[in-house]
Amino acid sequence: MGRIDVEGMTCAVCVGHVEKAIIEVNGVDSVAVNLALGKAEYQGDVNLDQIIKAVNEAGYIGSIPIDFTKRWESERANAKKELSLALIGLIIALSAMLYLLLIKNHENIIGPLGLITVLFFGGWSVVEKGLKSLRTGVNMYTLVLLATVASVLWSITHLESTMWEASFVVPSFVAFGDALESNARSAATSTFADLAGQRIEGNYSEGDEIEVPAGSTIPVDGIIIEGISDIEQAAITGESLPVRMTRGDQVWAGSTSIDGSITVKATKDSGSSRLDDVIRMVEKSQSEKAEIEKTVDKIAAVFVPIVIILALVSGFIWRGQGLESAVQIGVTVLVIACPCAMGLATPISLFVGTTTGARNGILLRGHRALEAASKIEVVVMDKTGTLTEGNPEVICDDLEALQYAAALEKHTSHPIAKAIVKAAPNHPQATDVSTIAGWGVKGIIDGEQFSVGKGQKWIEIKKGKNVIGKITLVDKIRDDAKKALSYLPRVILASGDNETEVKRVSGELSIDDARYNQSPEDKLKLIESLNNVAMVGDGINDAAALAAADLGIAVAGASGLADISADIVLTRDGVMATVDALDLAKRTRANIRQNLFWAFAYNTVSIPLAMGAAQPFTGWFLPPMAAAAAMSMSSFSVVMNALRLRWSFERSAGRRIHGE
Repeated sequence: MGRIDVEGMTCAVCVGHVEKAIIEVNGVDSVAVNLALGKAEYQGDVNLDQIIKAVNEAGYIGSIPIDFTKRWESERANAKKELSLALIGLIIALSAMLYLLLIKNHENIIGPLGLITVLFFGGWSVVEKGLKSLRTGVNMYTLVLLATVASVLWSITHLESTMWEASFVVPSFVAFGDALESNARSAATSTFADLAGQRIEGNYSEGDEIEVPAGSTIPVDGIIIEGISDIEQAAITGESLPVRMTRGDQVWAGSTSIDGSITVKATKDSGSSRLDDVIRMVEKSQSEKAEIEKTVDKIAAVFVPIVIILALVSGFIWRGQGLESAVQIGVTVLVIACPCAMGLATPISLFVGTTTGARNGILLRGHRALEAASKIEVVVMDKTGTLTEGNPEVICDDLEALQYAAALEKHTSHPIAKAIVKAAPNHPQATDVSTIAGWGVKGIIDGEQFSVGKGQKWIEIKKGKNVIGKITLVDKIRDDAKKALSYLPRVILASGDNETEVKRVSGELSIDDARYNQSPEDKLKLIESLNNVAMVGDGINDAAALAAADLGIAVAGASGLADISADIVLTRDGVMATVDALDLAKRTRANIRQNLFWAFAYNTVSIPLAMGAAQPFTGWFLPPMAAAAAMSMSSFSVVMNALRLRWSFERSAGRRIHGE
């Protein structure tokens, strides 16, 4: 499989152009283009230079893949700059339009100045895309270009009845919509960029033996062949407690050896670890188009050429009224039908939805989440860090013994040690403290030997060789869990934890279907056996299930892998955040569909009026000025409807908090 970076893609139409260009290269068997990541993957016996050439000839920029994090940082900076420029351009355009509509003076000075200013503040990129579309295939930008050029030509040749406002309002609205979409896409890929930048690079082969000192990250999947250590797997499994591992145990790339040095024999080459597999799987899943995108693509593909034909036909039909009227009607059709509202409908709703979500600890990552949320019938939930807090609560049968344990654990940075110290802040001082790899810690307190470490079922506190206390760890169920679950459909608990702990949690939360000792493969099989399913989790053992589910939700504190595998990422603690996320996704999807309905309903009514349908009854044609105003009001209505999304969601979330 080959891969290239592709710059210049802005919409699903661009993806189609790139896919078509690559698949037509002799030797290419299949191609998948990822708009979010700006990549194209292909299979076949073909030279990389041929692929890059084909992409470049299609009007885009193909190149050899570079570090994703660096490219993302550059694109993020450009997206922010693009949004700032486009917003300034839109404000200038609307101000100039209002002046021309209300003052009606100095049109031939304000008009050209407005056009030049808007082109400088983002509008030129829209015109440039329109010019490119003439070579690569018509799209929405073709209409924008034709309307802009027609408006300018008309204004230059008919100084007494200009249409300057259309020439700069049209590209300014489209540029603003493009900028919103670029920023939403940048936000959606930020977690992936962070993870890609943190991945350990190495050149290890299967069979290599790698020494991993205490505190170091394991670089490859492998088997421990020497040493014993507590392995922190939170970034891989999402489980909060380290696991004691020794010779013969499997370890995963990305996990950390906490308190002992180990030697690992690689079972896979660098780049072939479970972590790498998950990253590739997520990249592939993100290349798939959502149904709503496909629908809009199909409508847009038909809409654009039809509008051009209607503009020509209407001008021809009314040629008997004179050339001026015929040209004016044709231009009016182009102006009124310009897809500003259609272009804004999806990105503005997605932008408001994502920013509203961000304010409330919810990160929506594109259309797939929106489509899936409305169909969810069952929710599969991980336990640790999802239904529970992920911070173990210390329970000890002897306070004095617990204080001795805290005195020793104070000298280590182990997660369990921190919990013990927190549980007994008033403790004596210990000296000569040392770590016992894979077991615990020992030291001297008041001249006597004490130690604390793992037993078979609990943590043992010893004075000399005698056990003087026992510590058990209980992960507290989140306070809002039971209430939140009442808002969800059927719930299944699937956890990698032991039977006792899983049954305790499921019993307290009244979850009938609870499954324990679940491996990543078990969770994946469960997800694949269900329809219209959402997966909620926080670790790499949830990552495959998150990606395979109709809707993946990563909870606050999730590992990087769970994060990038999810369609929705929660940054707010609490199970109620999952309920709010589903609600926000549904509302955002509905808002997009409302906007699209309005945009196309507007065109259905306005285009016939622009073509002169009312003339036999009223005796007048729709003037270009009215067409420009109608077009602007159409876009304004779409924006206002999108802004309504924020208060409607927050009102609904507030009602849930208060139990209404």
